[in-house]
Amino acid sequence: MLSASIISLTIINSGGIRMARTASAYSSTIDGFKVESNYLPDGNITFCNVFAQAVMKAMSAALPTGQANDIANALYGNGTPGWYSVTFLDAQKRANLGYPTVALRAASGNGHIVVVRPKGSSITTLKEVLVAQAGRSNFNSKTINYSWPAEELPEVKFYTHD
Repeated sequence: MLSASIISLTIINSGGIRMARTASAYSSTIDGFKVESNYLPDGNITFCNVFAQAVMKAMSAALPTGQANDIANALYGNGTPGWYSVTFLDAQKRANLGYPTVALRAASGNGHIVVVRPKGSSITTLKEVLVAQAGRSNFNSKTINYSWPAEELPEVKFYTHD
């Protein structure tokens, strides 16, 4: 197995700047959005979709437009070019290698989307996936069990981009 420090794929982000697909570059991109002080909820309005879309755009991996449920519907069945579904294990592996990766769950009303971020180690269970999110609470680095209740975690879908 190749480690993240060995693999480097050069991409060009939306600003035309060349950057590498590495765990370090991906982490720096996520950190640069300072989600804990930006994208804060405004009453009942949250910005999980706006945060995830901004991070993915900066990684040259644009997500579909709209709210979390719209994004989920567009990604479902691998209907968005460049994006494809993966297991939670592969999602964390891909994020660890610097590939843009998200987790989301459609729900009645509004769903929720989070950014899967590099962890620096492998995982064995779903609740170990490391994420950054905007929403009712914003955080830059916590495990996915802070994003959804345990009973909803099996319904979360994972997508990654090349």
